[in-house]
Amino acid sequence: MELALTLPLLAILILGSIDMGVIVREHQLLQNAAREGARFSAQPANKIDTTNPTATPDAIRDKVVSYLAQENINVTVSGCTADGTVLKQWNCAMTSPSGGSIVIRQEFPIPTVVAGVTITEFGSSVTVTYPRALLFPGGPVLGFNSVDLTGSSVFRNLY
Repeated sequence: MELALTLPLLAILILGSIDMGVIVREHQLLQNAAREGARFSAQPANKIDTTNPTATPDAIRDKVVSYLAQENINVTVSGCTADGTVLKQWNCAMTSPSGGSIVIRQEFPIPTVVAGVTITEFGSSVTVTYPRALLFPGGPVLGFNSVDLTGSSVFRNLY
C-alpha cells in the first residue's frame, strides 16, 4: 500500500530530474552554438558588406545549425532576412521546431570607458532561441508544455 502511494511521486521526481538535466545540457549547447556563430561572424573573411560578396548571414546561420546538429539538436531554419530597424542585423526563423530563431548582428555596440572617455567598438552578436518540449508536460493543469531556451554570445569584430 505504501509503495502504491509513493511510487507515482518518486516517478514524477525522477522524470523531473532527468528533464531538468536535459534542459540544462541543451541550454549549454545553445550557448556554445551561439559562441561558435559569433566567433565565425567576427572574423574578417565573414564581414557582410558590398566589398565582400562571399560573406552571407546564411553562412553564419549554417555554422550555428551544424554545431547543433553535431550535438543531436536538429533544427530547420529558413533563409535569413534583414531587420529593417537595426543596422546589420538578420533574423533567421526556425521552421522545425516552430518558434525558434537565430538572430545575427554584426554591428553590436560594445562601449568601453577609458580614462573617463567612452569608446564604442563593435562586435558580432548571435542569439539562438529554441523551444524545448518537456518530457513530463504540465498540460492544461499547470499551463505549460515547453520552455524557450536562449543562448547568446558577442565577440569583438576583428575587422
